[in-house]
Order: sequence, then C-alpha cells, then structure tokens
Amino acid sequence: MEEKTLQPSAEEKSKPQKKKDTLSKKERTDKSHSKIISQEKESKISTEKIKKNITKDKSKKLKKHISVDEKDFNEKITDYTKYSLDKLLKTLDEICNDDAWLKNHEYIRQIGQLFEKKFQIEVDKQRKIFIKGGGNEIDFFFKPDYKIKFDQISFDYRKKRRDYYKNLEATKKINLERKIYVIEEIKKLIDQNQIDPKTYKSFRTLQESWYNIGQVPRSESQNIWETFKHHVERFYAFLHLDREFRDLDYKHNYDEKLKIIEKAEALENTKDILKASRDLNILHQKWKNDLGPVAKEHRESLWLRFQKASRVIQTKRQEYQKNKLGLMQENLIKKNGLLKDMKNIINEIPDNHNGWQNTLKKFNLLREEFKKIGYVPAKDSKTSWKSFREYGTELMRKKNAFYKEQKKIFSNNINEKKEIIDFSKKILESDNWDSCVEEMKSTQKKWKNIGFIPRRIENKLWNEFSEIQKAYFDRLKKGYKRITSEQEIIYKEKKLFLNKIEKSQLNNSVELIQNQLNEYLNKWSNLGILDRKNESKNNQLFFKCIISKVKKVDLEKDELKDILKIINTKMFEYDSNLLDIKYEGVKNELSDLKGELTQLENNLEFFSNSSTENPLFKNVEQQIKSCEKKIEKLHEEYIYLKQIKTSKIKSANESETIGDKNKSSEGLKTSSASQS
Repeated sequence: MEEKTLQPSAEEKSKPQKKKDTLSKKERTDKSHSKIISQEKESKISTEKIKKNITKDKSKKLKKHISVDEKDFNEKITDYTKYSLDKLLKTLDEICNDDAWLKNHEYIRQIGQLFEKKFQIEVDKQRKIFIKGGGNEIDFFFKPDYKIKFDQISFDYRKKRRDYYKNLEATKKINLERKIYVIEEIKKLIDQNQIDPKTYKSFRTLQESWYNIGQVPRSESQNIWETFKHHVERFYAFLHLDREFRDLDYKHNYDEKLKIIEKAEALENTKDILKASRDLNILHQKWKNDLGPVAKEHRESLWLRFQKASRVIQTKRQEYQKNKLGLMQENLIKKNGLLKDMKNIINEIPDNHNGWQNTLKKFNLLREEFKKIGYVPAKDSKTSWKSFREYGTELMRKKNAFYKEQKKIFSNNINEKKEIIDFSKKILESDNWDSCVEEMKSTQKKWKNIGFIPRRIENKLWNEFSEIQKAYFDRLKKGYKRITSEQEIIYKEKKLFLNKIEKSQLNNSVELIQNQLNEYLNKWSNLGILDRKNESKNNQLFFKCIISKVKKVDLEKDELKDILKIINTKMFEYDSNLLDIKYEGVKNELSDLKGELTQLENNLEFFSNSSTENPLFKNVEQQIKSCEKKIEKLHEEYIYLKQIKTSKIKSANESETIGDKNKSSEGLKTSSASQS
C-alpha cells in the first residue's frame, strides 16, 4: 500500500512544452505553484475516498462488535432477572467497584432498572399490607436499608462516571491544543518557502510528536486529522520539488519500513498469537498512515517481505481459530480441577484462627488461578462461574459463622480476665492483704488457663494485671505497712492546706513575703509528720507551691532571686532529704550538659577554617554558647547546694563530737564518785 507520487494536472499536460533554459524566473515560479495546487486537489480527492472506505469498514466492525456485545448482554440480563433484591444489590455493588466498571455500564444500568421494578412491586405489596392493617395511604412510607444502600451505590457510581468523563474531556482538550500547535508549526515551516536539512528535521520531529499525542474530542477528531493531513501533504509537495530532500525522505521512510518488517518477522516467536495479531495490525496501520513512499526500486521488495512476515502470523491466527475449541476444552478441564480443589477446602473447615488464615490464603490462590485461565465453551461458562461464586459465598458464610462464635468466646474470656483483675485489686486494697498470698498466686494460675483473646486487648489487660501483681509482691518484699488512721488525717489536712495556699495571694514586698513564708512553714510543721516517703513527697509539693506563687508576684529580678534563695535555704533546713534530691538532680544535669558540650566541640572540629560561614557551623557555635550558659548557671547552683550540704555535714559531725565528749565526762564523774 504505497503512497503514489503526485502527477502534474491535465491542464499542465495540455500546455506546450518549453525548454527549461528559455523560461524566465517568474514563469518557473508560476509553474511550480500551479503544480502544487493541482497536487493538493488530487490529494484531497484521494483523501475523501480513503475516508469513506475507512468509515464503511469502521461501521461494519462496530455493528459486528455491537451485535456480539448485545448478545452477551441479553444473556447476562436474562440471568439477572431471576435474582432477588438483595442479590441484585450485592451484584450491583460488586460491578460498580470492579476494575472494569466503565465497560460494564450497560449491565449496571439494566441491573438498576431491574432493581427499581422489583422494588416497586415490593412497595405496592407493603402498601396493601399497610392499608389492610387500617393505615391511611397518605401516611404510608417504605424505604428499607437496602433501598438506601442502593441509592448510595447509584449516586457514587454516577459521580465516579461523571468525574471520569470530566477528566477525560479535559485531557482531550489539552491534546487538541497540542495538535493545533503542531499544525501551526508545520504551517510556519511551509510559509518559509525553503527546504533545508534543518527544516526537514523540524518537520520529522513535529510529525512524530503528532502521533505521540493522545485522543482529542470526537467532534474535532476528523477535522483536526484532515487539517493535519492536508498540511503534511502541502509540505511533501514542497519537499518533492527538491530531489535532494525527496531522496532524504525516501531514505527515512525506507529505514522506518525496514524496522516495521523486522518487528513483523520477530512476531513469529510470540507465543500469544492474539497479541501478535494485534501488534501486526498496529504495524500495518503505521505502514499505511504514518510513513510516506520509498524509492521505486525498493517498493516491491519491501512490500513482499512485509506481506511474507504478515502471512506467517495470519496463518497462525487461522490455526488458532481452528484449535480454539480444543483450547477451550483444556481450559474447562483446568477450571473444573480448581473448582474441585475449592470444594475440598470448603469440606475441610479448620477450627482455629491460624487454620482459617491458611485456608483463606489457599482458597484465594485458587481463585486467582481460576481467573487467569482463558475462555471455556459458552455452554459451560455460566455453570463454571456459578460454581465459582457459590463456593466463594459458602466459604465466606462458614468463615463469618466461625468468627462470630469466636467473638462470643473472646468476650467471655475478656470478662473472666477483667473479673480476675477486679478480684486482685480488692486483695491489694483490703486491710488483711498480707494474708492473701495464696489467693493472689491462684489468680495467676487462673489467668494462664483462660483461652485466647485478641492480642491488642490481651496486652492492655495483662499490663493492668501485672502492675497489680508487682505492687502486691513488692509490698511483701519491702515489708510495706498501710498508713495509720492518725497519719491519714494528717495527710488530708496537709492536702487541704496546700489547696488553701494555691488560692491565696502573696504581697509585693520581700519582707511581707518572708513573713508569710514563715507563717506557712509554722502551720505546715504544726500539722504533724507522716512516714518518710509521704512526708518527703508532701514537702516537695509544699515548697513547689510556694515557689510558684512567688514567681507570679511582680518583683525585681534581684529581689526575686534573693527570696527564692531564702525559700531554698529554709526548704533544705526543714527537710534534708529534699537537699539530697535537689543536689543529685543538679549534679546529674550538669554532667549531662558537660557531655553535650564535649560532643558539640568535637563536631566543630569537622569544619575547616574556610567553612566558618557555613550555616551548620554557625548552628553548632550557637548550640555551644547556649550550652555554656546553662552550665555556668547550673554550676553556680551546684556550688550553692554543695556549700549547704558541706555545712550540714560539718554541723552534724560537731554535734556528734560534743555528744561523745559529754558522754566521756559523765563516765569520768561516775567512776570518781564510785571510788570515793
């Protein structure tokens, strides 16, 4: 199917021939232009004929395709008419959410119509029952859950379809603009009225880009194609005026057609004959529409070679069509084998979670393998697919029943474990808790004997149970004693006093604040003393509350610093345990900051002298400065605390020395008295 070289018009043939050298420059130009116009006319006529033939072929293929689709479709609808409302709803949901939902639009539409008809029958039935039961027809309303679900599925499907076509139309419009741009660029090349290698290369690039652009709106498709083809033919008309570039075009087309032939010959090794046939059709389309002619001496040989390669694929396709029934029978045997395996799985239902997971995995593998198998004879297709769906439904029904029962068992197990936790809490909170060791141990045994529950809930319950057990046995090891009733009264009074301090306000004067602090401290001391652990904890809360209130007072920076120092001194005098806690905390924090500073200084060594302007370098420098300021501040606090600690130790040692001296002097007096 080669493109013919454009011939001069009849008008030009009838004109008397003149010698080339006797023609003037103007006459040669006029002759060239008239030749181009006649070529364009002939090209348009041939294009119209091709267009009509293509349209006829397409319409025939379309009619054939539609008739086949309608046949399959009617078979499908006949099957759906037997479905109940629930089954229609389920089928509609599956098809709407399937990957091929766009192709199944007619099925979806007809299923929707069937559903509406059957639902209307049900509405009429319910209306009669309502009226018969004494109801007023005006008050009748019937819209069950499945109708609400149907309306939602239909709405979602329509929205998805609108969005799809909206996006598709937007893409097509963009493609149309891109194709118009290509045409305009080709027109610019033609308007240059000169052919050189650069112009030809630009034309080939534009032509290739045209074929790489996707679809355009259908209303513009034919028009844009005709426009493009017209300007391509115009360009070739100019091109053919120059033999050098015509030969260049011939060479390009020759090379491209050789590539097409080689691809066609390679299709012989393709195992999928249907795919090979489709690929061959694409190659023929490209040969016919996308490429121009080649030199006369190569046309016949290239075409014969291409035909030979095509004939091989066509012969294989014919053989495939003959053997198609045999292949379908083989596919049917494979599908029946898989269905048998599915049935065996359904008959051997597991009795535990892991078994079900393995069963579902095997069943899904069989399903996927079933779907991959090709066509089977039409008379057996419905039966095999029906069995396929029924087996899947049956397995899901049994799985749901199993997990429903498991859910009940899990619920009972969870309740049992919660009861054990509540029982353990009662033991822990009872007055005679230390005599219930055996009962607490028995709860551990009961916990282990309770069956499986979901891991997430199990972990949560276990953490709660283990905390109670740990608290109980820690008490036994440490000799824990409950707080006495007297201390419980003190504990409550201290809590009330702390609440009172939080609600009160401090004065703005340092002296007045100091007086209030002394007053609070005296009252706190008079409330009494708890055990060491609770006393230390409450003292921390007391001084923390005082410090918080002081910081809220509007004081000068130096005044605030002085008053906080006084509070800390009183706090450490009142409870030496708080001094130890504060001292160790500051010491550890100071050690951590020094380690951080060392690490930052080591990081700084990685930067060269030339990288001081590097943002990373500056960031590390800022971090070092910040760290040094924190260390300096903490070091001052550390020295202050150490001085207090040293002073307290010294005072304690002096007290011990004085006590020892007093004891020794008393001993001497006693001995002298006895001697006398």
